[in-house]
Amino acid sequence: FAYIRWCAAPLLSAIRYKMPFQIPNEYGYVLLGAFSTFMTNTFLVIQVAKARKAYDVQYPALYAPAGHKHEAKFNWVQRAHQNFLESWPSVLAMGAMTGLVFPKLSGAFQLTYSVGRIIYGIGYAKYGPKGRMVGGIIAHLGDLPLMLMLPYTGYLMLTA
Repeated sequence: FAYIRWCAAPLLSAIRYKMPFQIPNEYGYVLLGAFSTFMTNTFLVIQVAKARKAYDVQYPALYAPAGHKHEAKFNWVQRAHQNFLESWPSVLAMGAMTGLVFPKLSGAFQLTYSVGRIIYGIGYAKYGPKGRMVGGIIAHLGDLPLMLMLPYTGYLMLTA
């Protein structure tokens, strides 16, 4: 935890002495991490658009209708994107909050999550549910640390 305290020293110092709240200069890492998640969403949206064309699944159907010739293949691509959308808001919020104290770690973990979700999407689209595993593990190496850092960030801010 010594490294973590060192990373958080500027903010903790400001809180301890009741100085005006300041966002650390390193918060740019948080913003870059958040940007990586937006790029991940764009990548997955493009994958769904390509699959709609390739498998002839028209709007407004979210998934291929039952019995469609390419039902499983299209739905794999769509589920990869939907799985991302289910966790994305939480990752952005955790990244923004933990980034106030740990901007470099927050940015790095958001990037890790993004890379994992891209691998997850590619694997799911190509191999079905079994293809999700590697990307899922990598994504969780990004989102789980953010989840664990959040209460610790709160603790550090309250006890500074």
